[in-house]
Amino acid sequence: MIRSRVLLVMVALSVGSAVVAQEEPSPSPTPTPDPVVVTVGSASAKLVRYATAEARTALEPLKARQESDPRVAMALGRVLEQEKKYGESAALLGKAVVLAPSDPEAQIWLGETLLRQKKQAEADAAFGKAIDLVTPRVAADSAGADLGSRYWLGVAQQRRRLFDKSAETLTKLLELQPTHLMATYQLGLTRAFQGRWADAVTLLTKALEGDSGIAFAYYYRALAQDKLGRKDQLVLDMEKFLALAPNAPEADKARAVVAAAKR
Repeated sequence: MIRSRVLLVMVALSVGSAVVAQEEPSPSPTPTPDPVVVTVGSASAKLVRYATAEARTALEPLKARQESDPRVAMALGRVLEQEKKYGESAALLGKAVVLAPSDPEAQIWLGETLLRQKKQAEADAAFGKAIDLVTPRVAADSAGADLGSRYWLGVAQQRRRLFDKSAETLTKLLELQPTHLMATYQLGLTRAFQGRWADAVTLLTKALEGDSGIAFAYYYRALAQDKLGRKDQLVLDMEKFLALAPNAPEADKARAVVAAAKR
């Protein structure tokens, strides 16, 4: 920020005029962003769009830190999950859990990759651990300042199939921060899992209006559109999903759904 100077011109009738320069206080220096936070954040945004190769490339400079930094271990574990290397993914995410035992996010991503391996009981244990970690934090957060804990609690509840509790948690979060796109997306998923198809479409549409690259928002909105009898919208959304995530595990189902709808 360029410092501005305020010039105060004072006219002294007896001795002529003088110009006095008054400086504003120097602004506090801008903190230097943590390069790990910046890189992991960029990679996470790419993973939401299922740009897996781009995420791996972005994380390459940090690869040596995966054994010691849970943020890097989580991000690379998610890359491995999208690459369908589920065993490697679970091992690295398990390391993230050890490195950050109080972080619910690590437990949730571990649960996700365990679901891909069809290890439901182990996945449920990971989601349950995430719930146990953040429930006291949310209960103590009377001011509603800890939005992160609320978000991860809502996600963990959803993945643990506690849909009513998930909806309650995410709805409260959105009351506190209406522009939270990922909370909007996750609440849309929760409504879909509850069979509230119209609500799911509304919420997922809102999330996509904020970020048109949330790949799975198209997938779940397509399923909700199908339940509402909107075959044309079903096809459009599945095609958008496939354009973003052609290698996702759900891609073959999406192709089959589109083919069937076009017959």
